[in-house]
Amino acid sequence: MHRMFGTILMTGLMLLSVSQAGFSYDSPQKYGIQLGGGMSMYDMGDVTLGTDYMKSLAPNATVSESSTGPVGNLSFLYRPSRHQLWEVGYNALLDVENTVENDTARGQILMHANEFFLKANLVTYPLEKLHLNLGVGLSYYNAELQIQDEFTGRFNYDAVGRGWGLIGSAGLEFMLQEHFGLYLGGGGRVVNTSQFSYESVPGVRTFLPILGASRPMEVNLTGGYANIGLRFYFDQFTRPIDFTR
Repeated sequence: MHRMFGTILMTGLMLLSVSQAGFSYDSPQKYGIQLGGGMSMYDMGDVTLGTDYMKSLAPNATVSESSTGPVGNLSFLYRPSRHQLWEVGYNALLDVENTVENDTARGQILMHANEFFLKANLVTYPLEKLHLNLGVGLSYYNAELQIQDEFTGRFNYDAVGRGWGLIGSAGLEFMLQEHFGLYLGGGGRVVNTSQFSYESVPGVRTFLPILGASRPMEVNLTGGYANIGLRFYFDQFTRPIDFTR
């Protein structure tokens, strides 16, 4: 599966990177910034096992399970040709909370992550003011867990894991003005974060096991997402210098 995704990714990047006129392309939408947000779904991996373990220790407990969370986005856009768009961005994958509680104790696993990505997009034009974007790229994740388990007295506030993944997207951009567009899209990611560790004593980090077992914790962030964003465009970074003055 991962080999197939890798082949598709490399083929897409090679095709999109071939543009003989790329360096000379000029457009009011050559450079841009996207600000936006949305919602994501995740597999959650061993977080689900930890929630199940706390449920087994808490008879008559109230359980709140979640695999979705909000996302904040900042991306930088570069269009070297009419049908090619590069996107370098950051997504803040905000809190996903799973809790178990009864009259005597409470357990919580809180997950959030940072997503950094580089994506190549193919741009087509159903209408001149309506752009279809199809993208694929590489992504890096820094995931963080907070575990507060009053049933067993386990508390981890700084557990961090990491992982590389693939990210894809499809979206429509409506050009409201020449330098201003509204983007609506969605897509998916394939990634499993691992190597979680926490500071067991000051200056010493220890691997993080899943609740109720000794196997190292893994958090699978594979899933889909939907997002909306505002794109602000400009055709050059700085004004040309007028040497005739």
